[in-house]
Amino acid sequence: MATSTPMKTTGESLCRLLLGGTFAYAAASKLLDPSAFATDIGHYRLLPYPLTILLAVYLPWLELLCAAAVLIRRLERGALVLLLGLCTLFSVALASAWWRGLDINCGCFGAGAPGNLSLAFVRSLCLGGLGLYLLRLTGRKPAESGACIQKHGAIQ
Repeated sequence: MATSTPMKTTGESLCRLLLGGTFAYAAASKLLDPSAFATDIGHYRLLPYPLTILLAVYLPWLELLCAAAVLIRRLERGALVLLLGLCTLFSVALASAWWRGLDINCGCFGAGAPGNLSLAFVRSLCLGGLGLYLLRLTGRKPAESGACIQKHGAIQ
């Protein structure tokens, strides 16, 4: 059985707080003005208008629910998979806009927030890395308890 050192536990907690807190803040700022967020999404010129509106309405709620799941460690594995997928999609959209030379606000933290696309791209990659790290950590914990159930039929 592997023991958890205080440094590892603190590091994991900081990663969880950084990832969950960033997505919670981003979601809250977008929920304050969904029409401005829809405009920011539209500036990427990747989606038709109806999908832009749907994304602007539902994406912040998904981010908020995933952030809460990561922070309170309830259904965190699924939330981490979703956040990792979102970071991947954000990175692709940001790279596309950057490559095409679009001078737009990234939309990551709501309307009016300055949006340097290259900085937003690096931030998205870093958040994805945090999500992947936490996902790997959560993947190890159930396997240890599952081995006991498979070997003995029940936890004793």
